[in-house]
Amino acid sequence: MKRVKSFGLICLFGLLSLTASAQSEVATTNLLYNAPYRHFINPAFEPITEGYLYLPALSHISLYAGNNSLSLSNLVINQGGTSMWTLNPNSGVNLLDAFRQSTLINTNLNIALLGFGWRTSHGGYLHFNLNERVDAGVSMPKDLFRFALGGGMTNLEGANDFNLKALGVQASLYSELAVGYSRTEAEIWTWGFKVKALAGHAFVGLKNNELMLNMSPDEWALHGNGAIRMAGPLKTYPTNLDAATFGEGGYNFQENLAFTDVKSYFNGYGAAIDAGFQVKPVKYVTLSLAFTDIGAIYWLNGRQYNYNVDGTFSGMGQLNYSDYVGPDGKFDGQMLGDTVKARLQNVYENALTSEEGKKGFFAPITMKLNVGAEVNLVNDIIGLGIYSKTMYYNSRFYEEVTFGAAVRPASWFNFGVSYSFLNGKWSNIGAGLGLRLGPFIISVAADYVPLTYAAYDGKYCIPYKTQGINAELGLGIVWGWKQKKPSLAEPTIAPKN
Repeated sequence: MKRVKSFGLICLFGLLSLTASAQSEVATTNLLYNAPYRHFINPAFEPITEGYLYLPALSHISLYAGNNSLSLSNLVINQGGTSMWTLNPNSGVNLLDAFRQSTLINTNLNIALLGFGWRTSHGGYLHFNLNERVDAGVSMPKDLFRFALGGGMTNLEGANDFNLKALGVQASLYSELAVGYSRTEAEIWTWGFKVKALAGHAFVGLKNNELMLNMSPDEWALHGNGAIRMAGPLKTYPTNLDAATFGEGGYNFQENLAFTDVKSYFNGYGAAIDAGFQVKPVKYVTLSLAFTDIGAIYWLNGRQYNYNVDGTFSGMGQLNYSDYVGPDGKFDGQMLGDTVKARLQNVYENALTSEEGKKGFFAPITMKLNVGAEVNLVNDIIGLGIYSKTMYYNSRFYEEVTFGAAVRPASWFNFGVSYSFLNGKWSNIGAGLGLRLGPFIISVAADYVPLTYAAYDGKYCIPYKTQGINAELGLGIVWGWKQKKPSLAEPTIAPKN
């Protein structure tokens, strides 16, 4: 028992030490014990029903879309009854301060095409799940916004350096077939795992090994190298990344799309695992930890292009007004635009080199770490918890910490509220409801329910301090309830004869 308590303290310390911002599964769902798809957060979370079934018409869907830096309140403020952009010099706001070291704009979508599970005769729980998943994101370093908002020329006498290495893109569409199992040992430990087979449909990615922008009054120089990867239902792929490939008469993605047969939709295969456990070190405390989506997809029909960019732009040279006058004697802006485009394209073509696309590559899916600590009172009717979600994306960690409270007066009714500490901006709460009506279970949860709105045009209300949406909705069929057994943490005393 001492080892269990020590491990629990280590988990709790690790949970409280997390610091940045992440989005994935809905944290509020941790509070809903009667939501069958709660095991998506941690495979050790067993449903309290004896079985569940999700069908395409009775499905479960979860969606996140947003970013970890900006809300409308960072872009528009009300000053003296007048609305103004924070880019206005009179706003007194430095918009650059709103951006984190790495701003992530991402979306995650998970649709349950089929899901069912049941408690086995040996006391374990078996799951089969077929999901369609979308995971897309763009990461942007703060230096990119420092360049854009500061004009790039803070130092007018020397060099201005911008490290853009963290600029990246990764988007994938894939199907997931998962088989999972969990088991409770002596009513104290519960362990669980899932094995997943992945079928990849489409992928695009950009990752830099290095990317530096150096600016001075005399010239701008861009140096870097990395890789661009793509896969999808394409008849053919570009041969290289040269400008001519994507210019007029060059490669056309739309013309090369191929949906003529089912095989064109399967362009990769892979595998992943989930592993987790929860432990009850003392009577009222439950600790949990899970790693999910540890795996990768091999995009056998994809292409990887390694690139190297080393270009210098020394200005547009001398531009004479008389050179851009049309036959009518008036200034022709189109002629000037064509000249600017040609000179910039010349720099681009001379700067960028790429290898011929190599067929096939591995790409990891987004790994996540979910940690939780709960205090449950009065036979789990009242619950208090702290939860951490950590996501590993493009070689960087993003975290979120959520506090929650639940009221579970009956197995058929669970209700919870939460606050996401890093993204809440003191103006968003989370809420969740798990409700059983006969053979049906309804679960709905969201992490960022906005409380502050801004009026637009006198009749529209727009969330003012919300950075995104993170919600899920489930409607399935369930049967039976788990029968509680004597616990070693709460030993029973046999009555005297």
